[in-house]
Amino acid sequence: MTVFQHRPTSAAKPIVGALIAAFGLAGALPAHADSEVDALRRELAEQRQLIQKLLGQQESQQRAVSNIEQKVAAAPAAPAAPAATGSALPQGMSIYGVLDGGVERITDVKNGTVQGSVTRMPNITGTVASRLGFKVNKELVPGINGVAVLETGFNFDSGTLGQGGRLFGRQLYAGVDTAYGAFTMGRQYSMLVFAMDSDLLGPNIYALGSLDAYLPNARYDNALAWRGKFGKASFGATYSLARDSAGGAPGSGTCAGELPGAGSNACRGWSAMAKYDDARFGVAAAYDEQKGGAGALANFFNGAAPLAFTRPEDTDKRSHLGGYVNLGNASSGGKVGLGWLGRKAELASGTVKSDAYYLEGAWRFNETYTVEGGYHRITNKDQDRDADLYVLRAFYFVNKDFSPYFQLAHINNSAKAQYAASVGAGVAPPPGGSQTAVMLGLRYRF
Repeated sequence: MTVFQHRPTSAAKPIVGALIAAFGLAGALPAHADSEVDALRRELAEQRQLIQKLLGQQESQQRAVSNIEQKVAAAPAAPAAPAATGSALPQGMSIYGVLDGGVERITDVKNGTVQGSVTRMPNITGTVASRLGFKVNKELVPGINGVAVLETGFNFDSGTLGQGGRLFGRQLYAGVDTAYGAFTMGRQYSMLVFAMDSDLLGPNIYALGSLDAYLPNARYDNALAWRGKFGKASFGATYSLARDSAGGAPGSGTCAGELPGAGSNACRGWSAMAKYDDARFGVAAAYDEQKGGAGALANFFNGAAPLAFTRPEDTDKRSHLGGYVNLGNASSGGKVGLGWLGRKAELASGTVKSDAYYLEGAWRFNETYTVEGGYHRITNKDQDRDADLYVLRAFYFVNKDFSPYFQLAHINNSAKAQYAASVGAGVAPPPGGSQTAVMLGLRYRF
């Protein structure tokens, strides 16, 4: 509050001086100057009236100011100015993403009639696929949260959309999370993905996905899912009414489904998983089954032509068992994973089976250096195509989010097999060819 101090105004200063002079002059005048004294007294009276008038005006101004201050103090506080649009995310929403890519060189590539080495920047992945996502988790009522994920995948080399050109091809679902688990609907992962914690290399460009490209692309359109964690045990199930409308796994076609009559089971799919995780170890099992339909193919990614998978009664089944053990301590330590993936496609043309096995390990020396690797073997007696894949990769962590890396892979194929060390079209070796791939890249998480 402003404090007003009473000071004589510039107009009052000559008045005070005149008063002092008048009093002094009055004391010095002789008795016979009565007429002059009377004149001075009249002037003094007029000056006193002027002073009183000025003081009265000042008091009136002070009362007016005081009234204004009291009104301001009694008025309700003005609401805070709203934040600028876009300055903050809606409550319960977060944004995340990964940029991951690099340059690789692959030897002994046969693309049509051309054979040789190739140096390229792969568009699909490096150690994980590049993505941008929006996640929502907001309480609706006590004990029940609304959840949603919108996640787009894109090719790091060109910026084009992945997963068949979908805007949110990696995930797009909404639902509720309760004490009994999360219930969601939309485009979602197969439960096979959540059960493969023992596959330490995961969706790496050189990994189990080199032998079965469905694994890093195991998603369902039009899916209903439930997944819950109860203590150290986790369970989940997914059911799809039409599993793939735009092409998900490379070379596997599409399967839009949702047809009336006899074709009502076409393109459906379901998956389930159960796992147990402890601080020291974990074990898991999962099952994934797909139904055939118009446009679908069963591809074993080994150089053999994809098989027709067009009947609703056709099935393509994958089973997985795996486990891992943690080693070391919090500052430095490692992990060893072991697993089996069996596949059985029952089609009009016959039954085709394959079995894949993997042993992988990871060791973190400190906060900066990590080395990982694995041995993978796949056998396919029905098509007489087998392969062995060896992978080694190393990370240098500038911080927890930014990490350059180097990786190396080598694959040996049986006489008819054309499994590729890397992923993508046009990079497989000739039948029975061995192949080496090296990659230098970086991964940035946010």
